Amino acid sequence: MKGCDKRGRPTLRALALLVCMAGSASVAAKEADAHGQRDADALQRFAEVMLAKGRNEQCKVLDQARSEQYERDTDTILTALEKRIPAQQLLGVALNTAIATGAPASAAGCDEASRQLVEAGSEQARAWAEELRGRRSRGKSTQGK
Repeated sequence: MKGCDKRGRPTLRALALLVCMAGSASVAAKEADAHGQRDADALQRFAEVMLAKGRNEQCKVLDQARSEQYERDTDTILTALEKRIPAQQLLGVALNTAIATGAPASAAGCDEASRQLVEAGSEQARAWAEELRGRRSRGKSTQGK
């Protein structure tokens, strides 16, 4: 029995190690999927913000101060996204939104729907940028030092 026990232990250890490795690989795959989905959601959100920004440039919905704030907010968002999303994907979003808003103002349909799109995009950008700025300021806090 004793000899069998010694042979069994290394086998059990190897089996346990394989199970642990498989579990780790599964967790890593799930985390990669979660990051991929988070990035896809961020790209979609970024596209919405940029589409509304382009429409604002065409239709001049926001006054100068709000347009400048919108610009600062989108800069903050872009800076954060550049740290985690490949430049090609961000460029793709920028190109697609530029194409979507490429019509001259007269053909853009600067109507109530456009105004609502711009207002919603501006608010979304502001909230997202404030969220990002809050994370950055908490990360750089010097309280208690």
